[in-house]
Amino acid sequence: MLGKSYLVVANQTEAKLFIEQEGASKLKPVVVLMNDDGRDSDSDLVTDRPGAKSAPGGNVPGVDSMSRKDATDIEANRFAGTIADWLDKRRCEEKVYHIDIIAEAGFLGRLRNKMNKQVSELVGYTINKDVVREDEGVWINYLKDAGRGSEVK
Repeated sequence: MLGKSYLVVANQTEAKLFIEQEGASKLKPVVVLMNDDGRDSDSDLVTDRPGAKSAPGGNVPGVDSMSRKDATDIEANRFAGTIADWLDKRRCEEKVYHIDIIAEAGFLGRLRNKMNKQVSELVGYTINKDVVREDEGVWINYLKDAGRGSEVK
């Protein structure tokens, strides 16, 4: 196997990225990306309170034209773009052989939509689970259950 294999474990608030070693039986931590606004309540993301973040287009005092759902969607999409950009930068700087992803189902879709063609082609196994707070053993077991072993298929 030439190049590195990465594992991304993510949800809309946090992403942990690892290098897979020994056929995905060991993980070497690389970086943790945090979405500081991912845990904010809707009222914190979209509000008319002075000094708080407000949605674009809210030009009328006391009126905010962006719905709360739109604000949380935009924030989740922004974070998915941050992760996709990180993966693409790695792809450009070093040989990346394979990328596996374990992510919350809705966020996995956002992440896939933000990846360019070159990164998308490197994605192997995708697992729809929100297990970012679990430990390494749980992630390795999910990969093995999905069919990831000593050889990438």
